[in-house]
Amino acid sequence: MKIRYVLILCLVLNGILISCVENNKINDLKYSSNEFQSLETSTGVTLNFSDLGKSKLLLKAPKLIKLIGDEERLIMECPEGLELIFYDSLMRVESVLVADYGKLFSNEQQLFVKENVIFNNYNLDTLFAEELEIDFAKDSVYSEKLVTFSNSEGRIKGTKLKSNSNFTFFQLSDVYESHVNYNL
Repeated sequence: MKIRYVLILCLVLNGILISCVENNKINDLKYSSNEFQSLETSTGVTLNFSDLGKSKLLLKAPKLIKLIGDEERLIMECPEGLELIFYDSLMRVESVLVADYGKLFSNEQQLFVKENVIFNNYNLDTLFAEELEIDFAKDSVYSEKLVTFSNSEGRIKGTKLKSNSNFTFFQLSDVYESHVNYNL
């Protein structure tokens, strides 16, 4: 039963990396007040998401609840936190995301995380956030809440973040605090 469940999840979620999405925000989804039907609950979950046989993401969660929402939309909730590892095309770790709560919307190919969000990349750049929205189809990370971006060169705080998943590109509006490390 457990192997079948993991296989079904992998097949369903594999579409996350190869489909197109028109909506780049999940605000309407993450706060939906509609009733969800819980299908399954699993503990100690590790899911490997791949595209054409190459691993793209590895999700680890102490607890995962599979839900069906409106219009048969598959939703996976990680109420006790998650770790998400992003791989590049050569199977090297590109970035790692850790959060106390996460909700994956498979049809929309989006993930919403909140509470103690820490996102690191291979350059040791770190993003601390209250909440993040990740659009897998567009390789984009968004937040309207407070975020702090930190690396060896300094630190910057602000809101209205838009970034790719490894922080080689990011925009931060409403900057209200920054610190530059001149001792490099």
